[in-house]
Amino acid sequence: MSDSKQLALFDDRFLESYAGKGIINDKKIAIIELIANSWDAGATRVNISWPLSDGDSFSISDDGHGMTENEFNTRYRVLAYNRQKNQGISAEIPGDNREKIGSRSAFGRNGKGRLAGFAFGEFFQVKTWKNGQENHYKVFRDNTNILAFNKLGSHTREGHGTEIFIEHPVATVILADEIKTEIGMRFLVDPNFSVYINGSKVNHSDIPAENISDFYVEIEGLDPIKVTVIDVKSTDRSTQQHGVAWHVQNRLVGECTWKGTSNEDFIDGRRFVAKRYAFIVKADCLINSILPDWSDFLRSDAMFQKVYSAVHAKIKEFILDLYKANRDETFKGIESAIRPVLNNISLVAREKWETTVSVIQEECPSISESDLEKVATLLAKLEQTDSKYGLIDILSSSSIEDLDGLNEILQKWNIDFAKVVLDELESRMRLIEKLQARVSIDSTDEVHELQPLFHRGLWIFGPEYETIEYTSNVGMTSVIQDLFGVDMKGSKNRPDFAILRDSSVGLYGFHRYDDDGAEIEIDRLTIVELKRPSISIRLDEINQSWKYVKELLERGLLTKNSRVTCFVLGKHLDPLEAEETTKNNGFVKIRPLTYDTVMRRAKSRLLKLFDKVKNSPFLKETKINEYMREREQASISQLALTLPAPSALTPSATAIPVETE
Repeated sequence: MSDSKQLALFDDRFLESYAGKGIINDKKIAIIELIANSWDAGATRVNISWPLSDGDSFSISDDGHGMTENEFNTRYRVLAYNRQKNQGISAEIPGDNREKIGSRSAFGRNGKGRLAGFAFGEFFQVKTWKNGQENHYKVFRDNTNILAFNKLGSHTREGHGTEIFIEHPVATVILADEIKTEIGMRFLVDPNFSVYINGSKVNHSDIPAENISDFYVEIEGLDPIKVTVIDVKSTDRSTQQHGVAWHVQNRLVGECTWKGTSNEDFIDGRRFVAKRYAFIVKADCLINSILPDWSDFLRSDAMFQKVYSAVHAKIKEFILDLYKANRDETFKGIESAIRPVLNNISLVAREKWETTVSVIQEECPSISESDLEKVATLLAKLEQTDSKYGLIDILSSSSIEDLDGLNEILQKWNIDFAKVVLDELESRMRLIEKLQARVSIDSTDEVHELQPLFHRGLWIFGPEYETIEYTSNVGMTSVIQDLFGVDMKGSKNRPDFAILRDSSVGLYGFHRYDDDGAEIEIDRLTIVELKRPSISIRLDEINQSWKYVKELLERGLLTKNSRVTCFVLGKHLDPLEAEETTKNNGFVKIRPLTYDTVMRRAKSRLLKLFDKVKNSPFLKETKINEYMREREQASISQLALTLPAPSALTPSATAIPVETE
């Protein structure tokens, strides 16, 4: 076996694949790359000879730093040259050019732009001079389809610079004026970087009217500040030559950049605006606010602060207008992406979320879309944890006149008030949905979870239970625990009610007060007994609730005038025992009901009330309609699906009519 070394071979497409198809094949992209190399070399002038007819040569030369033979070998000949590591992120500016140039950020990163010469011919020649010596090279592809270099000679030459030329370029149909347009839109931010094509300097007049515009910033005590906006229409590969460029007496101060006064990004460099627009600010009034080397302004200078604030406010306003359609599209995309989260927050919270996200978009245009989505998701999740106003609190704070009827209330509500009510209604619908899921299965072992849900949903049994004065009575619950010898360990975990062998019992009382406001007795008491779904409600189960009442009467916790309502609930009800019974001369009422009946009554009330609120006349022209459509799909329609079909109703459910408001 031979151990001789073999070199890798390269396909004809290697350079195109490495450098990018545009650099190798697109002459517009190629010329921009070559000019960028001159910019990075610290040039102040670039001369381009553009072929106008067959036989004309192509060349581009500059007065940049040039290269010695050693620099050519260690920089130009090295593929994937790491410019930042070896030369830094700033342009290398020759000493005699520093009179015009303060500092520059370099375009180059990996040396691919030098291959742009292949867009004009099969090979090209490079002349570069520095330190009194010019070296001449030929750059071509050898038989392995990789770069090759031949040194053609050297001689003395004063000054510094680089020239790339092709004697017989590939035919081009691009006119010189088209190239002027491309160059003008990208390299006019620095008035001391001039580009000439066939002897004619590229200037603002070479930019089409649809790509350039002006606006003025009015500042008290100063002449209007002119801002020229250049829009390349397409998106460039980088933000170089895009941003805000400050010109004072026809010289660039600092760099054209999107950086703000605190070095924060004015906008996100990944946004289309960052790679498409340049703002040239002509502010001769700031001549006394500049650092000696023109690298920046005196940031603490009062005049600079005044002008900067006004100009950037106008530029921001301009960008926000550009972003409007894009912001709307971004907002809709985020809204769609996190819709499952949004469907679980209230209308008021949803509006707060929308407002906050919109403000973030406007105030932080530099935020990326992915980061904005993360923030929006976090805000939506936080809204899920907020405590919301309940319907009870809202109604209790209304005047007596407001409570005369729902229609009258709706005429007086404002939109925020209505949203709060809609939120409460939706919360109640979700409670019903949870209850429906827990009472529908005979084998369920979750009866201990039913009582807490019913505790939150006393309103299910009728409007009289809306009052916030109806509370659980721990003292009377303890009596039942003692009476039936309940397992105290389980009861202590939830003292609001007693857990019995086959059911749970909760007692909720409403006190009567004397003239001094002291409690004197229980005025009304409600007992809610929940039977396991596997147990049918018969006479014995119904009579059991009367035993509770008798014990409370005997112990003096109730008086003969206390009104008591007992609800005995279960999945199955003996049809012969479905009627309400009374005891103690009508002061005690016992109502056996199936869970299905209770759920249907509650849903009927809620859906009708929800419909009345959302169709209130003053809400028709608001965004609530849009919310309602979403909620009807996400919540109300889901509740409707949980309603039992008529054929599935138990005999007791069909025997008791559904109550309506």
